[in-house]
Amino acid sequence: MIWVVPYPAGGFGDAVSRVLAQHMSTTLKQPVVVENKPGAGAQIAAAHVRQQPADGHTLLYGDIGPFAMNAALYPRLNYSMARDFMPVSRLLTSSLLLVVPPGSPFKTLDELVQSAKTRKPDAALTYGSYGIGSQPHIWMEMLKREARGNFQHVAYKGGAPAVQDLMGGHIEAMLDVAANSIPYVQEGKLRALAVVGSDRRLERLPQVPTVAELGYPGLNAPGWTGVVVKAGTPPEIAEQLRQAVVLAVQSEEIKRRFGDLGVTPAPQPPADFGRFIQSETERWGSAIRSAGVVLE
Repeated sequence: MIWVVPYPAGGFGDAVSRVLAQHMSTTLKQPVVVENKPGAGAQIAAAHVRQQPADGHTLLYGDIGPFAMNAALYPRLNYSMARDFMPVSRLLTSSLLLVVPPGSPFKTLDELVQSAKTRKPDAALTYGSYGIGSQPHIWMEMLKREARGNFQHVAYKGGAPAVQDLMGGHIEAMLDVAANSIPYVQEGKLRALAVVGSDRRLERLPQVPTVAELGYPGLNAPGWTGVVVKAGTPPEIAEQLRQAVVLAVQSEEIKRRFGDLGVTPAPQPPADFGRFIQSETERWGSAIRSAGVVLE
């Protein structure tokens, strides 16, 4: 059985996938092998899974990007979630952190926003992201619109180089998955200004307020991940996979590795997950269109 990840090895999605695949191998009594097929905004991975037989032997892991945002980002997207894939289950939800370099003059979100408001366009506040159209990119554009400040996006090919440039002071801010940033914050290599995607403060960073606390409840959008199979997969096979996935996301290994990093098991039945994908597609589609972001 193949578990396809649309991102390079080494990131959060890859790490989560390898833990889940190992647990599912034990449950299903067969190997579940992780294959990384990054590129083209997850279209390479999605096309690969779509071309496989509808027998449940190839699963597509994804998150808010390929499962919800791409529909609005790519006018010629080479797949349709509703037409080409069958939901198996949502997996996890994850908090994010708005972070700045340790030497930044900004101690609060309000200070960052006020600075952006006073800047001229040619001296805009720079922020990084995993790439054009990623959740951190669109979220910062939403903040830009709400704050009415001057922000300048700097796109990177993945989270690791963006975080390295942030720590080096080459960019001024970034929204990052909490599981990635918490260790850097605790080591003093980054400073966290706000928690995004959680109704309460994070256990390991109790001093950092949520965006809802700071007056931006509309920006409190968590990250999430899920898994799908090709449309037409027999329901009994999809149900077997769902049961194995639920056991995996609720395992002690997931709790041990990610439990205090703002990651929460959040499995959903296929029908509920399908409706969730549709609602997220509509929500982020509106934000993307407002930001005017279009990819080829």
